[in-house]
Amino acid sequence: MQVWDYTGLGYTRYNARDVGKEHLGCVVENKVLCNSLLLRLQEELDDIENVIYPTRLVSLTFPLKTRQAGMKPTSREPLSVGHTTEEFHRSHLVKLDLSDGRSLYSKLVIGADGSKSNVRQIAGIKTTSWNYPQSAIICTVEHVVENDCAWQRFLPSGPIALLPIGNNFSNIVWTMSPEESLRHKSMSPEEFVNSVNHALDFGYGPHPHSTALDHYMEQFFSGIGSSAASTKECFEVPPKATRVVSERMAFPLSLMHSHDYVSKRLALVGDAAHTVHPLAGQGVNLGFGDAAALAKVIAEGVSVGSDVGDLTLLQRYEKERKAANVAMAAVLDGFQKMYSVDLGPLNVVRAAAFHGAQYISPLKKNIISYATGDTKWSLFQ
Repeated sequence: MQVWDYTGLGYTRYNARDVGKEHLGCVVENKVLCNSLLLRLQEELDDIENVIYPTRLVSLTFPLKTRQAGMKPTSREPLSVGHTTEEFHRSHLVKLDLSDGRSLYSKLVIGADGSKSNVRQIAGIKTTSWNYPQSAIICTVEHVVENDCAWQRFLPSGPIALLPIGNNFSNIVWTMSPEESLRHKSMSPEEFVNSVNHALDFGYGPHPHSTALDHYMEQFFSGIGSSAASTKECFEVPPKATRVVSERMAFPLSLMHSHDYVSKRLALVGDAAHTVHPLAGQGVNLGFGDAAALAKVIAEGVSVGSDVGDLTLLQRYEKERKAANVAMAAVLDGFQKMYSVDLGPLNVVRAAAFHGAQYISPLKKNIISYATGDTKWSLFQ
């Protein structure tokens, strides 16, 4: 991965070999990810149609808190007059009313339905949010050569990222003002490709280059710890886009964070619980972290016979993930605000920070480990 800005004063390159890996990460199209998840379910379940309901959620009805909240029903509990054992059991579950008239009952509802989560809204969970004065253009482009590097350049209006998805294709995520996003969306394909290449190459400023000072910085920091493989890598020019191969879409950018991730028999994961600025591509990674942490908590609860919808159990998931997600949201929001100011002295400081990170191997390795979810910075634990 290579990151640089429009001043031409500095750049940072990251290599999987810096942390002893073959790959820093993968960019996977949503349809591929969904199909893979469905195939995995089919391996575990005989009839997948029995568990997929292609309808919308209309309402959620939670068990009454006054009804022995937190306790499991037993055969010794008295039944209300005229109620069967099944009805009594259902009264301790969440009722989900669907748009096709059917109703489902569950010990635990997981809201994984995006930033405009219907589950979160029906459950009445409040959020804190604000809109950025930016929109993002996303699309897929083709190159003449194969691309296996992620490129991101910070421009005055916002970052542009070129993310490899295999062979000669890459995804574009380009942040700009809402007015500019509409203009770029309505451009002819040829004009848009030229604009992309201009933004990723000489446009807005020169290419960064190494100096004699860089050699001394490398020698100094190599004495602190083992040198990262990418330290000796020079700046490279991204591959040129030749054509657009998908629809161009524009969407407004915002930050959102739920006050609560869980309540009794309910948990939110991914964008349903939090959204962040896409400048570092961490949104989906945070969601994967949520899913892994919640699955671990549920598995541990099942192993000791706990109720998977018990609030005390679910709060363990919330405690772990809220700290990590708030920390990442704050870092990304800080970057967005820092690069929203185009001021000479500040530009030099930002570029120096980029360039310094290229030669401070311990810092570079920690950034990679944190961004890939391998480790946590102790400040945020």
